[in-house]
Amino acid sequence: MIHAPFSYILLSCLISISVHQYCSNFKDMDSASGGDNGNEESATTSEGGFKPRDDHLAVLMSLGFSKNAATRGLYYTGNYNADLAAAWIIENEDKDINAPFEADAEDSDDSEDDYIPDGVDFYKMVFVVNSEFSMGVGKVAAQVAHSALGLHRVLLENPQKYGQMLMSWEQFGETKIVVKGDNTSQLLGLAAKANTMDLPNYLVQDAGRTQIEPGSITCLGIMGKIDQVDSVTGSLKLL
Repeated sequence: MIHAPFSYILLSCLISISVHQYCSNFKDMDSASGGDNGNEESATTSEGGFKPRDDHLAVLMSLGFSKNAATRGLYYTGNYNADLAAAWIIENEDKDINAPFEADAEDSDDSEDDYIPDGVDFYKMVFVVNSEFSMGVGKVAAQVAHSALGLHRVLLENPQKYGQMLMSWEQFGETKIVVKGDNTSQLLGLAAKANTMDLPNYLVQDAGRTQIEPGSITCLGIMGKIDQVDSVTGSLKLL
């Protein structure tokens, strides 16, 4: 079962979309600015030496996260990317994540497991929504949720094959991205490509109770290492 509530899934998807849209714009900015645009001094820690990447920090702060929360999110997700850090911040929003950040104070034995060691694989789920159908916002949300649940069941049904993938995904941000597919034929082709790469995937066929015909393929969910999934869906635009 997916432990996060549906509202969390939707919010995480929206955060991921915003991060990717911002990153596309950020690449065009003057690299001489170092990513902070002079707004705030880059966060560092005395003694500990942790320094969040300026570009990731700028992205997170543009989404409304405080500098301390953004720094903490990057620290606990290995300074890897803004997607993972944003997901971590959302998942830990019940904690005092806006307090001043000091790596030495937090880098106790209890927190060592939260830091990403070298060689860890990162995974993400990507949901391709079939834009061939005129689905309302609520309908699209429901189809993405169906796909997430179905894909999660696929992983749980084969723990020997997908157990490590699932644990790593859950530990490091549960990254989820929603993109726009052109039509049913494209979704079937993407699913076939995912199968050839041995990536777990799930096609949603709608029951046809509202808006569209029964059996219509509305959404495809794919999971795998970030670079592998990108090789399948990387050319698609964010929804």
